[in-house]
Amino acid sequence: MGEQMKRRTFMKWTAGSVLASAGITATANVNLQDLSVQLALVQHGSNWKARPRALIRLAAEIRKRCNIPLRHRYSEPTLNQIANCATPILFLSGNSSFKPPSSEAARELRWILDSGGFLFFDDQDGRSDSPFYKSAVAFMAKVYPETPEPRILPADHTIYQSYYLLKEPRGRLSRADFLEGWPRGKFTPAIFSHNDLLGALEADQSGNWRYNLEIGGGFRRELCFRLAINLVYYSLTLNYKKDRAFPPVLKRRRRQ
Repeated sequence: MGEQMKRRTFMKWTAGSVLASAGITATANVNLQDLSVQLALVQHGSNWKARPRALIRLAAEIRKRCNIPLRHRYSEPTLNQIANCATPILFLSGNSSFKPPSSEAARELRWILDSGGFLFFDDQDGRSDSPFYKSAVAFMAKVYPETPEPRILPADHTIYQSYYLLKEPRGRLSRADFLEGWPRGKFTPAIFSHNDLLGALEADQSGNWRYNLEIGGGFRRELCFRLAINLVYYSLTLNYKKDRAFPPVLKRRRRQ
């Protein structure tokens, strides 16, 4: 796909995402399929699909709670196919090391993230020095060499306010009471979790949870869903809440 076509596709998804997040599902001149959002689980190394149904469950919850037209199935791009994603809301999950992107893929990902795309690293291991964490840092150093190290996101970061009001991040594990990220101005297009968030969302086809939470259950798992919903909502609405320009239709849908 040529560069012009990639940009055209990305502009379509960006415009569609804004309308979709505002609750506009279809008009006389807008195709609903063009407006629908599709999550992506990035292929890399091993164990990248160890939580195969987590994003399916997340998409269902977002459709139900937020009235955003998410597609039922997620895409599965490789690291070098990210630029071709119809809607670049990217999840990269694992517990082992993985290779950084090629120079060309890093440039394309940089452009995508700076244009409103979003990348979420989800560590299934949880150790602060895990191979997955080290690989994520090396990965982002190629994308943003001027910001090689992630920063701990403050408690008042928009990610904790985009839809639900949250005090701290949750997950299947309870290893870190913070998220890390690579900020670009007011937006943080890449975020890292040490707590295996997708592991908390994973369930079989009958709806039975696949993994017990390290601490607690019940409402704690609900808090995991709320964080995941916030991530997607954040990627669609950017910093509207912080900028005091949060659209009224979105503000009415936020939940305590």
